[in-house]
Amino acid sequence: MTERTMPAGLSDERGLLDGWLEYYRETLLAKCKGLSGEQLVTRSCEPSPMSLLGLVRHMTEMERVYGHRLADWGIGWLYCTDENEEGDFKAATAAGASADLETFREHCARTREVMTAHELGDTFGKTNSYTLRWFYLYLIKEYARHLGHADLLRERIDGTTGE
Repeated sequence: MTERTMPAGLSDERGLLDGWLEYYRETLLAKCKGLSGEQLVTRSCEPSPMSLLGLVRHMTEMERVYGHRLADWGIGWLYCTDENEEGDFKAATAAGASADLETFREHCARTREVMTAHELGDTFGKTNSYTLRWFYLYLIKEYARHLGHADLLRERIDGTTGE
């Protein structure tokens, strides 16, 4: 697996939130590293439609809706539509793998940019009932939840394990 930097235990709150979010982003990319497009779209835990590329696309959606939304509350979904609510998973293709990975990286960069412009206590939403802290924690929760899936998918593809 690719070397990643775990956040320092004595960081301030913002440093820890940034550190863990970045660590989880890097971990998802590490789970995909070295695989072909075909391997990335392999649904290795059937009957689930989940694949590593589907997870990348799903986390792109999460970055978009829980990161970019802080700058544009009206932003919508990228892959999921009314016609295909599971477009993040079900529409992933081997041919689109490189583009999807790049889109993920771009979305992570945009979320970093948007979050950096705010303080943890800043509020958002139609009723200002969510703080930046909430959005950080939501994204961290999503990554933590799905990285366990990524572990299983990668191990079934080529036997690679590791945090």
